[in-house]
Amino acid sequence: MNYTLLQNEIANDPLNQGYANYLPHSPGKVIELLNAVTYSMVKSRMITARGIMSSYGIGPVAGAAFLDKLENLTGSIPALKWAMKFLQQDAGIDIGDVATQQILDSLIGVGGITSTEVDGVKAIALLPASRFEILYGAGKQVKEEDLRMAGVI
Repeated sequence: MNYTLLQNEIANDPLNQGYANYLPHSPGKVIELLNAVTYSMVKSRMITARGIMSSYGIGPVAGAAFLDKLENLTGSIPALKWAMKFLQQDAGIDIGDVATQQILDSLIGVGGITSTEVDGVKAIALLPASRFEILYGAGKQVKEEDLRMAGVI
């Protein structure tokens, strides 16, 4: 773990969480603040074509239209051809994966695909997160020992 990052987060308190009010005597409160799921971030999320239709921000009709646009482009974009195959399987594709998000971004303006559509599909991967997850990665949680190792208590 990068303890300097944690040390800087607590010392600079960029989101005004009030860490300094609780240190060094109440490290549990700082742990609560850092682990509280009050933000969102792109996370791994497996999704199928059915998921795009049901989770897509503007409804199943727009989701289906978006999938049709993707299908029409598969002959000319090899990465998209494979992505569509994954979308059609039960396991689906990881919509939060960096490569998947990059593919989506590269499609804006191609074949009638709009930034609104791409942003809507990418938003499916925007999931609740803690400040600590944003700093260190999905699923991570800070412990009192981490605060000690960072030298803040």
